[in-house]
Order: sequence, then structure tokens, then C-alpha cells
Amino acid sequence: MKVLFLVCLLIGAFAYDRDGAVNYAHKYAKTPNHKCGNYIKCTPCSYWGGEACGYKSQGGDCANFVSQCVVLGGGHSKLNGGHPCRGYPCGFEEPGAKNLGDCLKKKGWTSTCGYHQSPPSNIKKGDVLIYHSGSCGSTSAHAVLITVGGSHPKITCHSNIKVDASYDYMANSKPYYQWLHKG
Repeated sequence: MKVLFLVCLLIGAFAYDRDGAVNYAHKYAKTPNHKCGNYIKCTPCSYWGGEACGYKSQGGDCANFVSQCVVLGGGHSKLNGGHPCRGYPCGFEEPGAKNLGDCLKKKGWTSTCGYHQSPPSNIKKGDVLIYHSGSCGSTSAHAVLITVGGSHPKITCHSNIKVDASYDYMANSKPYYQWLHKG
């Protein structure tokens, strides 16, 4: 009985912390976890956007930010190990939104995608939404963290900073919604 209790305790210790991911998103949405100076420098995290540091955008910071929320805030396993889970440059980030979606699927997250796809019933705070332009496989994509669950989730993101915004704010420009759920 004691062994079973310890195994359950250990498994629970490595469970994804949805509240931690959301708290991280709220803490670093407007002020990144990065000391401005060099966008790729781990101070302690990289920052690829231009909003907070005035950098010329390196394609945006959306997926990097969501990766940090999931790994550093949520205690999820690191995303390094080669394409699509590069963990570049600090060992825990994925700087591409489509690659982040592919990485999370590889790590066992369930994916539901379609044109203006409604939120699946299992979507909760701490899950991820990737918006795609032309199809569910489009590399023209944007990543956000779900910060409020329910039938009309709210999102938080970088590269067009939003905090607890409606999930459908990109309905016209990126109409394919890929919902990623950590079971």
C-alpha cells in the first residue's frame, strides 16, 4: 500500500500544472521573462518579439511564449530533442507556432483542427490554440495559451499582446483553429 501511495505521489508530482501555466502567462504577458539586450540570449528566456524590448521582430514571440508557459509555468517536460521539439535556444522553447503544435502532438497532446473549429468540450485553461491561415497545416500560424476554459475560452499571447482575450479574435486572418489538449 505504501509503494502504491508513493507511485501515485510521484506521478502527481510530474502532472501538468494548468494553474502554473496560466499564472506564468499572466505574469509575463506584458513584460517578458527576458532582460532586453539580445533577443536570443537566455536571460533567463529568449524573446523574439518587438513589443516589449523594441527589437526588430524575429517572426514573433508567440510560440516561444506559449512554450515557456507550458514548460516553465506548467512543469511540462522540456521540448528539446530535435525537430519539431527543438527547445531552441534555451532548452525549453519552440519558436515556431506550427512546430509547437506538432511538438505537443508528438508529446501526446490531442489535436482537433478545422475551419473556425469550435472549442472541443475537453479544452481547459492551460491548453493551447494554434491559429493557421490557409489550412490546418499552414506554417503561417499564431500560438496562444488558453487562460480561461469553458465554451467560449479566453487566450493570452505575445506578438500582438493579448490578456484574457476572446479566442476568436483572429477569425478573419487565421480562420483554422487547432485546439491542443493535454489529457
